[in-house]
Amino acid sequence: MQPSSIAAPGGTHALALPSIRPLAIGLGGTALFGFALRTAVTHEALSVTHLGWAFALPAVNLLAWALCLPALYILWVTRQPGLGAAHCVQAALDAIHTLGVCLVSTTPLLWFFAATAPESSIVSPLAFLFTVLALLGSGHVFSQSLERHGVSFTSSTRVAFLVLHAITFAQCAHGAGLYWR
Repeated sequence: MQPSSIAAPGGTHALALPSIRPLAIGLGGTALFGFALRTAVTHEALSVTHLGWAFALPAVNLLAWALCLPALYILWVTRQPGLGAAHCVQAALDAIHTLGVCLVSTTPLLWFFAATAPESSIVSPLAFLFTVLALLGSGHVFSQSLERHGVSFTSSTRVAFLVLHAITFAQCAHGAGLYWR
């Protein structure tokens, strides 16, 4: 993300803020996928509940990060002295962006199958596969983003993080009434 600056008196840049554009793209892409997911899973015509799923899926993603990130930060800061909260938040924002981009890139394909073959048994597993692959991609981007700041992870730490985040995402999605069957 490219930082934007707030100018302080005297023309210096006192505070650098991350750009909101990648976050908006990530959440917007996730919302579009949530809209198509509702059609793919329920085989219903367009309704207000489609908007509910479009808002719920990005909210689930944000909630999963809000629950996982503090726990991971507390565990990692004891082992990685150079790791700061700002690095973790930036990496999470990169991961949210990546999840949204991955999901929105698969939305036309999911929508096509949902619209042309609504009773097909392949549509729901396809939506599930797209979601799982996007979650794996976002977890990888999270790790890569932290590694750019000098943090190193073992393979088992990466797998443990991916599993924790995926389980939290699934529990939040279940609690919000989202499903992929």
